[in-house]
Amino acid sequence: MAPGANEIGKRLTIRLHAPEGGYRDIVGILESETTVRKKDGSIANFQPEDIWVWRVITPLAERAGHGAPFSLRIREMEAAANATWPAKETARLGDWLLRASGKFTMRANSVLPLGDPPYGNPGIDIQEAIAEVIAFYQRHNLPAIFHIPLPTYFPLDDLLHEQGWIEKITADVMVCDIKNSDPPEAAMGIWEYSDTPSDEWLEVQGDQGVAQIMKSAPATYVGLRVDGKLVAVGRSAVFEKWSVLTRLFVQPNFRRKGLGRDLVNVLLTEAKNQGATKSLLQVDESNTAAIKLYENMGYFHHHSYTYRIHQPS
Repeated sequence: MAPGANEIGKRLTIRLHAPEGGYRDIVGILESETTVRKKDGSIANFQPEDIWVWRVITPLAERAGHGAPFSLRIREMEAAANATWPAKETARLGDWLLRASGKFTMRANSVLPLGDPPYGNPGIDIQEAIAEVIAFYQRHNLPAIFHIPLPTYFPLDDLLHEQGWIEKITADVMVCDIKNSDPPEAAMGIWEYSDTPSDEWLEVQGDQGVAQIMKSAPATYVGLRVDGKLVAVGRSAVFEKWSVLTRLFVQPNFRRKGLGRDLVNVLLTEAKNQGATKSLLQVDESNTAAIKLYENMGYFHHHSYTYRIHQPS
């Protein structure tokens, strides 16, 4: 039996047996019952009676941290993190994204290079671009900060280091595939869900300064209430297939009880219900306890980024 109307639009591999003998294979998207569009865009014609065997090629599941050139995967993740933590004001300098929001968050107050290595393609001479960055943040009464994904932009990081820009934080970006599972029952207290952070939720970590940024992107806010008080909070914002987890926090006197693991699982279950298939989070590379927890939950290191702050001479 030859592929029919039900297979149009699917990717197939077809082995043809030529009447004069021998075989040939064609692979591509079935466009009609006698044509396939190959990867290079060309059309291959065939006769159904010449088909020896055929099958639909099942696409591999898109997995976190796999596929595409490494630099493009980094760009995809950094774009997802940026979209779920949007700056109040942005400007473009070539493929550099300049972000300004206030003094409470470096991510939304820093330059994110998104172009080709080694410097991210600012569209002008690199020294002129750095000067433009400094001037931009001076106009906003903010320190000039670069958010540099590594290893893609190691040359940019080295250049800024040579010019006296100070490394403030280096963080690991960790990723995982979201598995099908039911949210854990609260071992203590009650899980609460909201699509906006309450004043009480913000107070747990003193997040009032970034409330407007968080509210600027759709997100789920989870809290665990024990004896009337919130003792654990976290946020998940979904962009395309990514669940970006931020502001994960358990009160010190409630740690080492498995609540951190439960908090992440609750957030991932909600993200899965919203169509996310993979997750990313960022953690300071010095926070070994958190890194170990996330590794035990299936997260793995994908790449790093560093913040470099300009030191006026």
